[in-house]
Amino acid sequence: MWSDKETLFDFLGFENYVEVLAEICTQDSLAPLTLGIFGPWGSGKTSLMTMLQKELDAQAASKSAKTVWFNAWRYEGRDEAQSALIHAIISKLEEDKSLAQDVLDTLKQLKSSANVLKLAKVITKTALTLSPDIEGFFGAFEKQNETVADTIERFDRQFAEVLRSAKIKHLVVFIDDLDRCSNDKVIETFETIKLFLNTPACTFVIGADAQKIEEAVGQVYGVQEQARRRDFLEKIVQIPFVIPEQKIDDIVCYVGMLILANQVNDASWHELVRARTAFLGCADGIEKAIRAWPNENRALFTDVSSVEADLQEVMPYVRNLFHALRGNPRQIKRFLNILGLRRRLATVNHLDIRLDLLIKLAVLEYAWKDFFQAIVDTIDPLTGSCELFEAIAVAAGGGESPGKLVSDVLAQPGLVQYLSRQPVLNSTDNLNPYLFLAQTALSKERPEPAATVDEQARRIARNIGSDDRMRTRAAARQAAALDKETAALVVQFVAQDLGQATDAKVKTHIVAGLTEICRRHASHYAPALKALEKLTPPFEEALQIVGNTLISDAQAAGASVAPELAEAFTPKTKLGSVLAGKRKPPAQGSVQ
Repeated sequence: MWSDKETLFDFLGFENYVEVLAEICTQDSLAPLTLGIFGPWGSGKTSLMTMLQKELDAQAASKSAKTVWFNAWRYEGRDEAQSALIHAIISKLEEDKSLAQDVLDTLKQLKSSANVLKLAKVITKTALTLSPDIEGFFGAFEKQNETVADTIERFDRQFAEVLRSAKIKHLVVFIDDLDRCSNDKVIETFETIKLFLNTPACTFVIGADAQKIEEAVGQVYGVQEQARRRDFLEKIVQIPFVIPEQKIDDIVCYVGMLILANQVNDASWHELVRARTAFLGCADGIEKAIRAWPNENRALFTDVSSVEADLQEVMPYVRNLFHALRGNPRQIKRFLNILGLRRRLATVNHLDIRLDLLIKLAVLEYAWKDFFQAIVDTIDPLTGSCELFEAIAVAAGGGESPGKLVSDVLAQPGLVQYLSRQPVLNSTDNLNPYLFLAQTALSKERPEPAATVDEQARRIARNIGSDDRMRTRAAARQAAALDKETAALVVQFVAQDLGQATDAKVKTHIVAGLTEICRRHASHYAPALKALEKLTPPFEEALQIVGNTLISDAQAAGASVAPELAEAFTPKTKLGSVLAGKRKPPAQGSVQ
């Protein structure tokens, strides 16, 4: 398993970025400066910033630099968030034991100033309530403005003097997790940063998703135009650095190094990091170079055979992961952790699974949630088979689509392409063990409450009454596999839906579904026949055929059928008679 925290070990090729960014942070001609490290969730912003801080700390003596780390999200929902950043910076400076007493006294005054700045908003908000007269309110407001203005000017002077006294030429403040904060806190933090930008020694490094910052500008300042939101971001962030997208070879190398790192000796991580360039440059391919490395560096591992087995199992499928998970490092690490958990659960529960199918289905669950739910909805609970895959293959090859479910899949080229990659899912595969493991909720952040028997029966009945042939057939098989009492509820709901249905196709699907259920639970033929009796002839030929099949099955099972009902559903055309004749009832108690 791999930690989801930031890391100092460079498995993503950040080293060259760090060197250049460190130079920018300590360049006198650019200060004061705000540097934005931009990228979506999971792209490695925090890891890059951590590496950058380590590099700057290593240069502290030669560059007269000091760094401060501030996690903005820790102060989400707290009133003192605005002054927390100021306090964090001042507290870092107070750690310097070489500072003279007068400098320490100045730092205490700065903390007091920070409190005044924090209270400024509170006072102006409450003044109207506290003061009964309008003139008194405006007077308090004006005095407060003067106090804040004087405080800011004094703060600028004192802070610059402290940095000179402490011989700090570059104060680099890292602000992380800003995009996890509310929009108000995002803007509040930027407003606080502006306070320090009058001091040439200050550099701020902000890690965030740029889109989140623009969204905050739009909401807090009421800016609708995208261009104006971007203007604000450009004014506060002088140099933006967008983390480059990881290419497929980068991700293949990254996953391989994660597997190696999971078993390499702690003291040997640096050797693994240095090997990254060789992996990427191997003429025989990255995968081959990574697989050969443990045997070539046996002294770095406690169990070479174990890591070789892990590489053999996972590496063939990494390129599929890249296409499905969009190459996001954190998503891939999270995916591998959950995959490892499911493999352990399969072992403990003695489940017979194939790793390639486990990966294939887990990716579908993660990247195409709606399609994975369609698999769950159309699986045969008795055999674990799912005819959806065969229907997709036939339709993708130019055959007829059996309904909207398959048509929706064909409309997603990326999904169709992924399904065509090896291993190909077949309609004969038993997916029950994999769906059991899926209950550990890879794609669901919050588990859903268990459905009541009524809710389960209602959902299945609704699917039986669908106009999608694939969905209704699968739901009928699921209903047939239920216990007798729950199946009776499904029949009750389906009978109600049949009486209200107006679409001929839906009626046909419902009657076919009743037939499937009754073949497993013969005691339900009576209510199914009553539902047929409520339908008004004449009937479309398809409905006549399925109705005739239900009646024939009921008679074979010993149920009593009124002659007029049997007559009403007797096919009137030669083709209908032939089709009805081909549908022989199964042996009593069997399931189709």
